[in-house]
Amino acid sequence: MQSQANCGRLLTVDKGYLVCPYCRKNRKVKRITPDERGERVLLYCRDCKREFRVDIEQGQCFESRSR
Repeated sequence: MQSQANCGRLLTVDKGYLVCPYCRKNRKVKRITPDERGERVLLYCRDCKREFRVDIEQGQCFESRSR
């Protein structure tokens, strides 16, 4: 698992779905499973019309800090 020092800020996962870090509406941006992994995954919120990248490690989502 990634260390907190190498990750961006921790994002909210509510009832298995990632919540948009910008508008914070309970919009189901992406379903996150407990064993899911991904690096620099590009996601889009249909409410605030923003794209953002996340790193997913064992069901936790972090804002991607890499370029």
